[in-house]
Amino acid sequence: MPTGETTAMKIEAIRIPGTERAVSHVRRWCLDQLGDDHPVLDDALLCLSELVTNAMRYTDSGQGGQVHVELSFSERAVRVEVLDNGGSATVPCLADVDEEGVSGRGLRIVSFLASAWGADRRGRGHAVWFELRG
Repeated sequence: MPTGETTAMKIEAIRIPGTERAVSHVRRWCLDQLGDDHPVLDDALLCLSELVTNAMRYTDSGQGGQVHVELSFSERAVRVEVLDNGGSATVPCLADVDEEGVSGRGLRIVSFLASAWGADRRGRGHAVWFELRG
């Protein structure tokens, strides 16, 4: 639940296979849950896309595994948690990015847009989450 949130939260979850279409599928699901008029929809979709892409690219989730996404939301706030299958040696963190590099900016985007975010080990895998308030 987003920090300081006092209105009732709705909680939804989805488990998606680690396929090429995972990101577009989970974006559509999130849009269906929040509705196209939610005040933080665009930021939520962008941050969610970054976290699912990272799970697919850097963990066993993208090697025939799965990604589990939990979405908690109210009329003005969103909290998303993405759980991967593990296989990465480190907990996700902000990367040093070369100006001309084409990757490594996902968590920086999340960090910039979110009111809070974090990453923790969960069993073999990781849980990476963010909160947004509108």
